[in-house]
Amino acid sequence: MKLYEIAEQYQNIADLLNNPEFSDNDDVITALKDVQDDFDHKVQQIVFLAKNIESEIEPIDVEIKRLQAMKKARQNHGERLKTYLKQNLQATGIHKVDCGLFKVAYRETEQSAVEIDEDLFLANNLREDFVTVKITPNKTAIKQALKDGEDV
Repeated sequence: MKLYEIAEQYQNIADLLNNPEFSDNDDVITALKDVQDDFDHKVQQIVFLAKNIESEIEPIDVEIKRLQAMKKARQNHGERLKTYLKQNLQATGIHKVDCGLFKVAYRETEQSAVEIDEDLFLANNLREDFVTVKITPNKTAIKQALKDGEDV
């Protein structure tokens, strides 16, 4: 029997005890005690089940960490192999290898941008060909102008 069914039975019997006709009936009192025992037993079983489920969480977490570490190790190993291959392709000057099932190609890429400290650069450099100016609307001023009735 399910816990909610036992609770329903308990409530029905308790309602009978509230009725003056059955309040002193020993059979009803005994039935209530029996249902209370069933309820207590069912609660105990549910608590045991919950604790059992909770006890499974830590080993699962440990296994997740183990698998994540294994995944990271495999990723790192793959990256090291790619770096190893790249270094040896650079060293030999060979840029393409046809292996039958796949092709390996390597090429040098040029640096696409220069990283600089913008504040330091702007403080020391005002050449127009090195600087771009971005014009953006001043939303605060536009809002104030609309409030003042100006045509924007």
